[in-house]
Amino acid sequence: MSVPSTKATSPAKFDPFVIHTTSYKTVNDHPIGVDILIPKAIKAGKRPLVVRFHGGFLVSGASLFPWFFPSWVLEFVSLQSAIIVSADYRLLPEGSGKDILEDVADLWSWIHSKLQIYIDTVYHSSELEVDFKHILVIGDSSGSYLALQSALTQPTGSIKMLACLYPHVDVGSIQYNTKFEKNPFGTPMLPSEIVDAHVRSTAPGAVVTSAIPPARIDVAVSMVQNGRYLEFLGSDESLLPIEAMAKVDQMPPTLVTHGREDSVVPVGESERLVKAFKHKYPNTPVRLNVQPGDHGFDGEATLETEWLKEDITFIVEHWLA
Repeated sequence: MSVPSTKATSPAKFDPFVIHTTSYKTVNDHPIGVDILIPKAIKAGKRPLVVRFHGGFLVSGASLFPWFFPSWVLEFVSLQSAIIVSADYRLLPEGSGKDILEDVADLWSWIHSKLQIYIDTVYHSSELEVDFKHILVIGDSSGSYLALQSALTQPTGSIKMLACLYPHVDVGSIQYNTKFEKNPFGTPMLPSEIVDAHVRSTAPGAVVTSAIPPARIDVAVSMVQNGRYLEFLGSDESLLPIEAMAKVDQMPPTLVTHGREDSVVPVGESERLVKAFKHKYPNTPVRLNVQPGDHGFDGEATLETEWLKEDITFIVEHWLA
């Protein structure tokens, strides 16, 4: 597996923010955390909101794991003086797909009912107000699965814009449910026993909501390589977002980015997503930007990166207008 750059992994990328951590729900006495990132130089008044979901195949990862949090997103949000909500959620295989979507729904309930109260408490003033009319939902890799599910299930018009970065969303495809040679970041084929051993070692009722990679990455890769993804996610229609789009009448403007040589999530996944989007929502703006690179190809990108500039313009136009 390739080694990420120091810039991509450094916690210093969070330095422009004050980070507050609380929980938005509890399952089996296990609190599930949510981080609120507020720019240190934030302007008073109504501020737009970013709700961000982390990747990790829904098996690994954590809200503030720096390698999975694109630096350009933090830079852009700070520049816009916006607030970020980034949450953990139950992970596979201890949890199921339906458990994860339940957590996402509960997170949204917490955002709309308690986020403003929490901010008022930690700031000891009412000078900072969340602008719920300008919500950008962004996900990287499998975080895009949760971002897309949010757009499909939250009330129409409540999400202003969606951004899916190298999205792992076509979860019903043969890529994840048929065994054949797949080598994410060059990883050789792993035995299916890795998944089975992990499941055997799991205590009944265990709740896992974060894991700092490389923890559990071998479980995720084995699950995918051996075609066992839906075995643990579940195959209910509600868990397949591209298929679910057929039953949803409206979606927000959407940005999709992907690396052409992605070895983790094939670029065809984004192409299928955008094709389905254009077919169902021909009058809703959608932008696909495919660039050279592997999964997480934007790790070195900044707001000065040339290929990113049109994406930023698209976000500003459809999120902040």
